[in-house]
Amino acid sequence: MFAGRTAMGAKPPVKTGQVAKLGPSRPHVEEVGEHVAQKWILTRGRDNIRDLLPGPILPTVIDTELLIEAEKELGHSLRPYPEARVWLRDGFWARVYREFDLGVGVSSK
Repeated sequence: MFAGRTAMGAKPPVKTGQVAKLGPSRPHVEEVGEHVAQKWILTRGRDNIRDLLPGPILPTVIDTELLIEAEKELGHSLRPYPEARVWLRDGFWARVYREFDLGVGVSSK
């Protein structure tokens, strides 16, 4: 193999002085999203589910609250990780759908 090349699929080595940018794990972020959803349900009451529907897009105020609460629980910002914010919302909705027995992508017809 020639110098400077890596085997197929191998990651190039990190140079001295560089720090690999590792983001949060998907399962952990989804779990935090579910936890924040549970807190939301407990503090707002089950009657306020109308504020979230029809979904899956959260109202901006609630989405911002979700991000802030999750960052508190995680102890770091998710803002540099757009995919983690999607996972956070996925976890939030998974909990809401389970709590209220809502079908995901299921037509009533």
